[in-house]
Amino acid sequence: MRKHVKVVKVAKEDGKILEFSSPIHVKDILINFPANAIGDSKNATETLSQDHELKGGKLYYLIPHKKEAEEQGSGGTKRIKVLITKQQLQQLVTKEMSLQELLSVVKTDRKPILDSIPEENE
Repeated sequence: MRKHVKVVKVAKEDGKILEFSSPIHVKDILINFPANAIGDSKNATETLSQDHELKGGKLYYLIPHKKEAEEQGSGGTKRIKVLITKQQLQQLVTKEMSLQELLSVVKTDRKPILDSIPEENE
C-alpha cells in the first residue's frame, strides 16, 4: 500500500500557491525566499520559527520582512547602472568631483545614439 503524502501549500504575495511535500520546515522553504518569513495567516503579525515543521494539508503564507516592506514603501534602495568615462571615474575617486556632480553631468550629457536620417524628395 502506498503512503499518501500530504502537501504543504504556501501562498506568495502575488497569489500563486507553492506546493511542497511534507514533512518540511520553514527554513527549507525560505532558502529560496530570504527576504520573507512564513505565517499561518495572510496578515500574521508573528511568523513561524525557522525550525517549525509545516503540516501537510494546511495553507501558509510568505510574508515580506517588515524592514523590506518599509524600505519599498518609502523609496528604499534602488540600483542603477551609470556609464562614465575613465576621466570621470578618476575625478570621482580623487574627490575632484562629488557623486552628485557626476550624476548631474551624466544626466545632462545624454546624446542620441542615432542621427536623424533626412527623407528624400521623389
